[in-house]
Amino acid sequence: MFGFIVFVLLFGESPSLRNGPIGKLHFILTERIPKIITWIMLHTIGKSNVDRLSKAWFYCCESRNPFLQIFFVLLSSASILCFLKFAMPHFPGPYLHWIHNAIIPIQIIWLYVSYYIVCTANPGIITPKNIKAHLDYYKYDRLIYAPKDCSTCKLQKPARSKHCSMCKACIGRLDHHCAWINGCVGENNQRYFFIFLMTLVQFCAYGAYLCFQIYRGMIIEWGLDKAFVYDPLTHLKTPVSFYKAFLYVLQHDRIIGAIGILAAVVSVVVFIFLAYQIYLAGRGITTNEAFKWEMIEDAIDRGELFKIENIQSSANGKDYTMHTSVQGVRTRERKIESLTEIDNIYDKGFINNLYEVFFPPRF
Repeated sequence: MFGFIVFVLLFGESPSLRNGPIGKLHFILTERIPKIITWIMLHTIGKSNVDRLSKAWFYCCESRNPFLQIFFVLLSSASILCFLKFAMPHFPGPYLHWIHNAIIPIQIIWLYVSYYIVCTANPGIITPKNIKAHLDYYKYDRLIYAPKDCSTCKLQKPARSKHCSMCKACIGRLDHHCAWINGCVGENNQRYFFIFLMTLVQFCAYGAYLCFQIYRGMIIEWGLDKAFVYDPLTHLKTPVSFYKAFLYVLQHDRIIGAIGILAAVVSVVVFIFLAYQIYLAGRGITTNEAFKWEMIEDAIDRGELFKIENIQSSANGKDYTMHTSVQGVRTRERKIESLTEIDNIYDKGFINNLYEVFFPPRF
């Protein structure tokens, strides 16, 4: 249920979903319910208290704060301490080599180091000193990006950049703002973000594997692999299955099981997110641009996107740009029928796109 609600909140405004049940549910969760709650609170605790709660909500949910960073560190540290206290006594074991005693400290240290790096790295803030290099590197595609100034930074917005209201800066090749690192993921730190996600996936998968192997060893140590169930009616002896033996161990040592289950769930969820991020990066698209491409596809479906000929701004007399219109096909306009008719000028091929992420240009 929690995952479904998160999906609705994240993707409910997507053009492909906003007119369906998901979009309506998103409207209820983000517009209708908050208004109802506000109305009830105004008539129960008064306007002054509502204003205080609104300020607290803004600080916690709509501005930069370290709450999720603290939560991640505390949750990780608590899980690691529990593992060290309850799981480490089982090393080495029937299925666990002594080498794990050396690997585990390295894994723990690298997890915290990679998290520190991604939290402190510059995402690619655009300043008056480096703006020219940003403007020269990415050209405007005249579809998603066009020349204009940032009303907040008072600087021209380079292509693929976006102003982050939380970070209060324009970020080059902005992917998204991540509350878990209390900052933006942009051209300069996306590589560190990927490395941290890979580290977290591997760390949690490794932890889940160790917990599973500990349970396998406990089955051997407790003799459950040789145990059997006696049926007094048939006088038959049935060997205890691995599944039942595993559940028996889980019921008698729940802390290790809880750590293993938490690690397994986190590794799967983060892996799915990482795979999606790599998929977008490989296509030469940021998360921010992915939503814009959805809007373009929606405009094509509604018949509102055209390719127009701009004779004035081209050396050879023909310069093509994109724009939306609801007036129908006009002179020198051709309606775009499919997304395949549009080239993503930022897509340099899967390998080159990922190379640009891990080895970004220096501005």
